[in-house]
Amino acid sequence: MVIIVGLLLRLYFHKRKTPMTVNSWFKGLFVMLIFVIIVSGFSRIDDIKQGEKEGFHDMDIYNIASKSK
Repeated sequence: MVIIVGLLLRLYFHKRKTPMTVNSWFKGLFVMLIFVIIVSGFSRIDDIKQGEKEGFHDMDIYNIASKSK
């Protein structure tokens, strides 16, 4: 994940021809955040697929609460 984000950052800053301003810096941070969220979703795709297969099961909240005491 770090390699992908690093490559995307390099691409973003390499394409810039004008000097950095505060506004463009925040836009760059926003772009990085979006890419991190996307890459994080790809790394958890197996968990998402497993949850889709199993579906929603009724949870016994009282049993879970009694185990935590």
